[in-house]
Amino acid sequence: MTAPAIVLAALAVGLAVALTHLVRGHARGRPTPGGILIGDTGAYDKYSRVLFGSFYRGIASDIAAATSPAATVLEVGCGPGHLSIRLARDHRLDVTGLDLDPAMIQRARKNAERSKIENGERSKIEGREPTFVEGDVAALPFDDSSFDLVVSTLAMHHWPDTTAGLREIERVLRPGGRALIWDINAGLPFHAHAPDPAEQVRAGPLRVVSASPWRWPWRLTFSQRLELARS
Repeated sequence: MTAPAIVLAALAVGLAVALTHLVRGHARGRPTPGGILIGDTGAYDKYSRVLFGSFYRGIASDIAAATSPAATVLEVGCGPGHLSIRLARDHRLDVTGLDLDPAMIQRARKNAERSKIENGERSKIEGREPTFVEGDVAALPFDDSSFDLVVSTLAMHHWPDTTAGLREIERVLRPGGRALIWDINAGLPFHAHAPDPAEQVRAGPLRVVSASPWRWPWRLTFSQRLELARS
């Protein structure tokens, strides 16, 4: 790696750490049996849009390439809805976003409406509308075999009972369905408490198809991509 590239990488790490701390500061909220409810959803929405814009763009492209255009998709822990909106608008997938926090669901619906207005006629012709539902990953409010694909980004390490969440994901997946989970690596300085995501899913009911580093930002790997399937 050249000297300029090293400098740029260092700056990228510093910016990512600083913004992550900023987001976490606004994310402190009220603990509940299902997890933490965000303290300031507006600030979280604003800063996560800046920090994770390219992250969600890459993940949306990966999901679209890995699934059928006719697939029904559930995003667990959708937050302010950025990924669900992108999957529906840009890739025309039938998407339901779920979050524990009712304020986040309201924010996601507002973001979806704003996206529709900003895209005007293109939204009417090309895009689809995501659905947003309040709920807990450990008690999903859906019938058995409701989805072809379940996705989750940077949320699993917050689940109080990972095995219960994975069991519910297995329940709502159709035969042959899969789950794609992105979560942060263990030992990062800004999330030192986070467990290793690959170890977490191995204890669950879903079969691990693959666990690989996810390169973001640039060629840095702060997270993993996990692909799971019904046994």
